[in-house]
Amino acid sequence: MGHTSSKNRMDEALGKLEEDYLDAVDNNQSDSVEAFVEAFLHDSWSYNERNLATIKTAMSRYSQQQIDVDTFSSSFQRMVDRVQEKLQGLDGGGRYPVIQEGRGASLMIAFVDGLVIQYFSGTYTIEQLESDTPYLTQAILHMLKTAS
Repeated sequence: MGHTSSKNRMDEALGKLEEDYLDAVDNNQSDSVEAFVEAFLHDSWSYNERNLATIKTAMSRYSQQQIDVDTFSSSFQRMVDRVQEKLQGLDGGGRYPVIQEGRGASLMIAFVDGLVIQYFSGTYTIEQLESDTPYLTQAILHMLKTAS
């Protein structure tokens, strides 16, 4: 019973991380893809800094199979789907083929998560990521314009 209790608590923590993430996406009131990406980056740096301990714990528990794989992947997929919906809503003119193909959020989040892992490992500080945000925004926008 102790194992189940621990698993439920972590699922609650994962749910809180998901809720905070979705709130940040929903509260991003940008009116263009370009503005959304830049705001998303700033939100990502603060979200990850604020939730560093909880994220590390969730990832550790997940790797130890203390969080159900389906629970974890469903949570992550909901986050990706919400970002994709926002991006598609902002790209009414179809200027970003990767968004129109339905892969914009997944690739953008993969890019951001790679930088977050480097932050976790000490390669970057939040201050460096913040100061690099204009450049990183342009890199992501270029990626989103790449036709397959």
